Amino acid sequence: MHVRAWMDHAGWIVAAGLLGAVIAGVAAISRPYVYRAHTLIQIRQNEVDTDAAKRTAPFDAGMLRSRSVVGPVVERMRLDVSVEPVRAPLIGGVAAHLAEPGRLSGPWPERLGYAWGGEQLEVRAFDVPDAMLNVPMVLEVLPTNTYRMWLDGKPLLEGSVGERVQAGGVTFQVARIDAHPGTRFTVTRHDTAQTIDTIARDLRIDSDGSDSSTIRIAWETPSRTAVAPLVNGIAESYIGEQAGLRRQEGAAAMAYLTGELPRVRDELERAEAALTRYRAKEGSIQPSQDAQSYLNGSMDYQRQIALLKLERTKQLQRFTEESNEVKTVDNQIQQLTRERRDMDAKLQNLSVNERKSVALTRDVKVAEDTYLGLRNRLEQLSLANLDRALPIRVVDAALMPAAPLGMGTGPLTAGGALLGVCLAMGMVSFRQRVKPVVANVGDAEASLGLPMLGDICYSREQVELERMLASRTQQWNAEALRLGHLASPPPGRDLVDALLYDEDEDLDALPGMALHDHFLLARNAPHSMAVEGLRNVRAALHFTMLAAAGSPRPARANVMAVTSPTAGAGKTFVSVNLAVLFAEAGKRVLLIDADLRRGRVASWFDQYPEPGLAEVLAGHAELSEAVRPTIVSGLSVLSAGVPPVNPSELLMHPSFAECLDTCAGRFDLVMIDTTPVLAVADAMLVANLAGSTLLVLRAESTLPSQAEETLRRLARADARLLGGILNGVTAKRSNRAAFGTMNPYLGMPLAGPAEPRRIGHAAAEEEGSH
Repeated sequence: MHVRAWMDHAGWIVAAGLLGAVIAGVAAISRPYVYRAHTLIQIRQNEVDTDAAKRTAPFDAGMLRSRSVVGPVVERMRLDVSVEPVRAPLIGGVAAHLAEPGRLSGPWPERLGYAWGGEQLEVRAFDVPDAMLNVPMVLEVLPTNTYRMWLDGKPLLEGSVGERVQAGGVTFQVARIDAHPGTRFTVTRHDTAQTIDTIARDLRIDSDGSDSSTIRIAWETPSRTAVAPLVNGIAESYIGEQAGLRRQEGAAAMAYLTGELPRVRDELERAEAALTRYRAKEGSIQPSQDAQSYLNGSMDYQRQIALLKLERTKQLQRFTEESNEVKTVDNQIQQLTRERRDMDAKLQNLSVNERKSVALTRDVKVAEDTYLGLRNRLEQLSLANLDRALPIRVVDAALMPAAPLGMGTGPLTAGGALLGVCLAMGMVSFRQRVKPVVANVGDAEASLGLPMLGDICYSREQVELERMLASRTQQWNAEALRLGHLASPPPGRDLVDALLYDEDEDLDALPGMALHDHFLLARNAPHSMAVEGLRNVRAALHFTMLAAAGSPRPARANVMAVTSPTAGAGKTFVSVNLAVLFAEAGKRVLLIDADLRRGRVASWFDQYPEPGLAEVLAGHAELSEAVRPTIVSGLSVLSAGVPPVNPSELLMHPSFAECLDTCAGRFDLVMIDTTPVLAVADAMLVANLAGSTLLVLRAESTLPSQAEETLRRLARADARLLGGILNGVTAKRSNRAAFGTMNPYLGMPLAGPAEPRRIGHAAAEEEGSH
């Protein structure tokens, strides 16, 4: 069902896809492009200072976002100044993207001051008071490289290219203008600190976090020319800052070591002199195993304490004694001192000379190790200062991007088209689910279980005929109102005489009869597809009637009621034209208009509505007077008459059944046009008395729920339902094959030579002219 609905609405779906493609294409072209550039820098540790390398903290990406790194780049590139051309809504962005860089387009029209692509304005200096930060100003280009700046609709300053202008606390200088006179730019001086923070926040920094790290720095911006210089500038700024910091730290370390080295050398000389004096006095003492163990452990503690004291002296150059860094070192020294004191307490069993010898030897070794370590460190720093190679280097510099980020115009346009198609298909499916209608014969049989006798295609000729019929009815009513009454026709001939009149007699002599068939589709367009569909229904009804003839014939087997669920389904159209077709096939047909409320059958044959069925049932007229022949040979009509006040009661009167019995005995086929089933109860009354009932459904209009309720009501009325007809079927893609097989056989000429028929009054006028 959904596939067939999609096929039928393929035009709308394609149109939605084209609309989506146009919208997406325009949006893709008019959207601001975003460019991205990135650089790779490698951060490695200094191979000379291995101990320091082990103590170095991992790389902190926040350093690259610091103001000390980003700020100089922003100020150098003047990124705190934004310049945007004023463009026309929607089409301005499209024109700018289609324009070639460096080639001015437009202006169209000049008085609007819009930029159409290729315009450039380079600002060299722009300083404003704090109150005017982030306030947009309008710069209008004037002839001969001059300009005027506006603020809140008032002139602020005027100047020329290269001239430094000051007015109202604003200092402004333009380096270059590439724009037509009249073009306007929006110039804004942003807060530098906010600009730095915004750019730092937008930076994308990726790091692997290892000792030898590769850092990727990326940035995205609508400016294609600014993205690569900014990324490279940040990398260079960071490298320069790290190099300066390295030089400062190296100089500070050398100054500290240079100052500490003489003191440690003096301590070593004092320790060696004390040990020499002790040995000269007491002689050389060979330490025992316990003394040797104490000596090794005490040396480790003393060495660590000496290194911590050096670290404390170094920290005091940057922090106070109350700082956490210095207190941490003090706590470590106190802890090691306590542990060494505990070790000293365990060696009280040694002799005094042995303890003295071990202590002096320890002091010498510790002072010697400290002195050698400081001298080695000083030599390493000297070599590091001689090495100009930096631990940070640029692996890949940022390049100017050739294309913007994201999908191009083509994929976005295709995506918009696909989205439009999907939305249209979804809307069609949603409509089918929310408001399902009977679209074709297969749907009707599948959903309703109703045997369908055929379908009738939509006829433009019938629309024109109905328009002419409505116009004729209005003229007749207007004339009747002008006369002050509705003239009644003279009484017709006897029913038997009407049935047996000679086809060759002059029809003009018959009073009150229709002398034309202007409003009958079966007569005006006999080879149309709608009439061919009615012929198929006639054939199906013929076979059904033949089958019924072979079985025990029920009462009024040749009486057929034609009804529909609601008004507008085309039941009167079907009744009238089927009656004409049966009459043309040699049947004696009577068409009864049982719609006593809004009957219109008489107007189709251009006859008076009275006397009719209402007058017959009310006893005001005889049946022979009410039944009138038509211009169609073998076809008579019984109009509805004047609308009564009690139509349902008249149809329930036994006289209606007697009337049907009389007509069924004198005609081969009696067709009854009734009211819609869901509108009033009249159709159920007629269907109960008729031998069979034909249900007319309107394609794309009748709801399945309406058809189901109609079938239930007809079942309660004990109606014998022959089947259904689907009227108003339009040619669509889903049924194009069925219509295509019929088209080659339509429009065939009649057997004998005949003048081509004209629809409506044109034919009548021609006849009148003869």
